[in-house]
Amino acid sequence: MYEVSREILYVIVGVPILAVLGYVMVVMLAVNPFGFLILGIFLLLVALAVDSMKSGGEPPARINCSECGAPNDPDRDRCKHCEVPLESAAD
Repeated sequence: MYEVSREILYVIVGVPILAVLGYVMVVMLAVNPFGFLILGIFLLLVALAVDSMKSGGEPPARINCSECGAPNDPDRDRCKHCEVPLESAAD
């Protein structure tokens, strides 16, 4: 549900902001060289938005400690926090 909410936020907030920035960029490029700064900021925002939409993969696998609940890498035998032996995920 979080992914859907973020995409809706991009549409509701992002599209009008990009439209306004695009208009300001065109006007500023026509008037003075300050528009190139606006163009750079605009392209940076677009690149960040595209990059954040790509990172929707699975989170890394973790094994939680049965004693303290700390997340541990799957290849660990003991908890990194309390040193209790970890139960394998296959058990």
